[in-house]
Amino acid sequence: MKLKKILAAALAISMTLALVACGKSDSNTGSATGDTYELKISTTQTNTSMIYQGLKAAADEIVEKTDGKVKVTVYPSSQLGAEEDMIDQAMAGMGIAVLTDAGRMSSYVNDIGIFNMAYLVDSYEDGLKILKTDTFKGWEKQLQDQGIRVLAFNFYDGARSFMGHKPATTPADLKGVVTRTPGADPYNYSITAMGATPYNIPWSEVYNSIQTKAIDACEVQYTSAVSSAIYEVCQYVNKTEHIQLFNCLIGGEAWFSKLPEEYQQIVLDACYNNAYNCSMDIIDAQADMEQTLVDNGMQVVEVDKEAFKSAVDTAYEQLGWQDLRQQLYTEAGLNY
Repeated sequence: MKLKKILAAALAISMTLALVACGKSDSNTGSATGDTYELKISTTQTNTSMIYQGLKAAADEIVEKTDGKVKVTVYPSSQLGAEEDMIDQAMAGMGIAVLTDAGRMSSYVNDIGIFNMAYLVDSYEDGLKILKTDTFKGWEKQLQDQGIRVLAFNFYDGARSFMGHKPATTPADLKGVVTRTPGADPYNYSITAMGATPYNIPWSEVYNSIQTKAIDACEVQYTSAVSSAIYEVCQYVNKTEHIQLFNCLIGGEAWFSKLPEEYQQIVLDACYNNAYNCSMDIIDAQADMEQTLVDNGMQVVEVDKEAFKSAVDTAYEQLGWQDLRQQLYTEAGLNY
């Protein structure tokens, strides 16, 4: 009698497991029923930043449109760990996405680093045109082949300008000015070509370094200048607007490929559309943020942009990107 009960219980368990298995999704066919997926988005941005709000909006939309089957949580201020570590974990197949930039991605596809070069484009809209070129799509495919899925490359944080202790209207005025940069080659070569001396330290150290005059200046977009109160240690905004700062949200191809096809499209659409909306908000806020800097004692210096644009030609030559730049312009229909 006891043996019969054991066999009956075992049979019931096996039938239950079979039913559960039948109810689960087949990620290859794109049908979705029972499976759930989790994605953790890591960013260095604080939870008060505009880009964080864009990431949060994308996360909420994904959860809503998948009926909670894809759970997405945004972790600001590097709560999950260093950017490089998060990229490694994403590539290893974990449900991690990282807000990063072309400089980081150039470690995997060298030419994509051109997006961090000075004066590649003059506006966000022109940058979007380059994202639609066959050349850029080829770079995305190369990243995908290495385990990186681009979820959105159109997060925009504004244009970077030089901010420091003295005014500068031409490249000659920046001679000897030690300027913080993120450290990637596109930044270093661009800043050098524009006359300054690049120096790589974490952004968290910039305020104190300028205050103590360990460095002379930084090149930074308005969003970060305002949030970090850089106006307390810098007197001038030399408005070069030399880099239109595009950020990308990347995840692991191994994780992404497990999603049913309809979920994949929901994720891609939500990330792109909310990145665009967020970018429009940041563009609309530029004048107000500049006024905040002025109201707190900074002086905006209008520069000779043509002189700076001519100066950076040498940086493109040194990195072997002159022909690539022209190729992108031709494909995008841009007349630079």
